[in-house]
Amino acid sequence: MIQSFSRKLLLVAVIVSAAGFVIGSGHSSIGQEKQKQESKKKGKLPAYYADLVSQAQREQIYAIQAAHEKKIAALREQLDAAEKVRDDEIEAVLDAQQKAKLATARAEALAKKAKAAAEKKAAEAKAAAEKK
Repeated sequence: MIQSFSRKLLLVAVIVSAAGFVIGSGHSSIGQEKQKQESKKKGKLPAYYADLVSQAQREQIYAIQAAHEKKIAALREQLDAAEKVRDDEIEAVLDAQQKAKLATARAEALAKKAKAAAEKKAAEAKAAAEKK
């Protein structure tokens, strides 16, 4: 019985993951892609700096951010790895029944998130269609 439940739970998790992937891989317009690429190239000013700094200062800030980005990215990876180890150790405390309930709760949350994203996308598409 537990194996049957586990298989069903795994199937639900796979389906929800696939749905999330399909929803998340929506196409953006060409203009949006270009705008995203340009914003990635330049960097991002800290909060409240936009109205304070000159263009030369902006470039200096972007250069400083670029110089530190590799170190920050490496530290983020280390942090993610440490959190994964911690979470695995925490989950190891649970018994099989608790792990099954946890997996169900995660799958339900993922499904809810995917549904909300789909509804938001549909509402945006409807609003865009009404504008035209």
